[in-house]
Amino acid sequence: MSLIVEVPINPKGKTARFYDDRVEFNEKVILYKDIEGLTAGTLGTTVHTYIGIPVGRSFDGGVRFRTKDGKNHNIVMNSFAMFGIPIIRNPKKYEKLFYPLYEAVYSIVAKNMAKPYIDKIRAGATVEVSGFLINSAEAKPVKSRKPIVITKANYRDYQVRDLGDVIVFDRSGDVLWQFTKPNALLIPYIFDEIFA
Repeated sequence: MSLIVEVPINPKGKTARFYDDRVEFNEKVILYKDIEGLTAGTLGTTVHTYIGIPVGRSFDGGVRFRTKDGKNHNIVMNSFAMFGIPIIRNPKKYEKLFYPLYEAVYSIVAKNMAKPYIDKIRAGATVEVSGFLINSAEAKPVKSRKPIVITKANYRDYQVRDLGDVIVFDRSGDVLWQFTKPNALLIPYIFDEIFA
């Protein structure tokens, strides 16, 4: 399989390499078909102040691949600096590195993970993804305080946010549902294929 993209995951030159069938980082090889849960996102950058004076800066972000054997494989980008001196990695550098990594995870890994679910739905099955039961006619939450059903008639589009969540909109632009659970990044691919 050919290399699609290689992105740095730390300022010292370590990278994550994304192929058609796998991702490689930190001497690990993870096949997409073995990933059971995908979580990626950031809480962003926080400037810490003391009586109005900036004293610290932190960046919180990362990626977690949970494989079918129950193991978590993380790319951690959390960092903290005090008075411009890195205490735990360099926040400005890790913030710059995070977004190309996030884009690769979303556009390659999530898309690849969504494909088997799409195939099952097209074959007539109902699947559960990120707390939703989805078939070719509708998607509805497994647990919800309010009744919500997403169909071709009311689905418009979605927004993917840095937090690793997905917001789904109806035809009038109102929020139908917000996904924040593992595998939320698969939802746009599935909904676009089934309901768009």
